Amino acid sequence: MTTKTKGRNGGDRPTPKTTDSRNFTPIHSSIKAAIKAAIVRLAVWGVIPAGFATWLIQRGGLKDA
Repeated sequence: MTTKTKGRNGGDRPTPKTTDSRNFTPIHSSIKAAIKAAIVRLAVWGVIPAGFATWLIQRGGLKDA
């Protein structure tokens, strides 16, 4: 099997690095997980309605936390 010598852009330029901006540090993702857990706990205890908790999690980008 032959090795690939050209990048995605063609020629001798390498493929550019891509980054994931959603989880740029482990601290950031752990904070998001803590916020999501707090929202879920409040919903379970009945402090906030379940529909509102679901809306907060989806709206706040906490689905992946």
